[in-house]
Amino acid sequence: MGFAPGLFSIESELVTRLFVGNLEYVLLIISMLMTRMLMLRIFAISSGAAGASYSFFWLSDPVGTFWEVAFTLINVVQIALIAHRNRMAQFNDEERAFYAQVVPTLEPYQVRRLMRAGVWLDAHPGTELIRQNELASHLIFLRSGEVTVWVNGSQVGVCTEGNLVGEISIRTGKLATATVIANASVRYLALERDALHRLMKADPEIALAIDVSNRMDLESKLIRMNEAVLRR
Repeated sequence: MGFAPGLFSIESELVTRLFVGNLEYVLLIISMLMTRMLMLRIFAISSGAAGASYSFFWLSDPVGTFWEVAFTLINVVQIALIAHRNRMAQFNDEERAFYAQVVPTLEPYQVRRLMRAGVWLDAHPGTELIRQNELASHLIFLRSGEVTVWVNGSQVGVCTEGNLVGEISIRTGKLATATVIANASVRYLALERDALHRLMKADPEIALAIDVSNRMDLESKLIRMNEAVLRR
């Protein structure tokens, strides 16, 4: 028993129409699930292209086609702007170290915005960077050197190159739980508390990247402290 060529053609057309018609919405939903703006834009462009094709070829809807094309072009322009901003963002060695170790998921232009909230500083041995029971004024990224962590006059840990300092106070808004003192010459990036919070509020991607970095750094410190206790 054979299939009628006309029936097969109709069924194939129906399947294609259903696929393309639904693909637009599937891609749009996926775009909303993206945590990075660049990926969101890419899926939005794909959704717009599918929608424009469906409106033009299957629905013969000029109004729908126009708005789908406009939606797609807007996202293309936004990606072009992101690419331009990324090309303009240049980093020196210590800035690249911060980028790679603290916020590797961000776009270069976002990292440049983040660094504008801070300043690179040097501290001599004995310099107090954070004081217990006071609000930490900065989130500190240690580029080089070593600091000791004191709680109620007792040393409880050490932070070295690549560590963040003050992240608990910055994250929770509570007073610092420890005093941090440089025990060698230290080079660090100090991100001002209020400026950092404003930036995190304005850009959810930066907020997420900082939050993830804070959690990972805190976990690594706890693991290091536990290993030190076991070695005693």
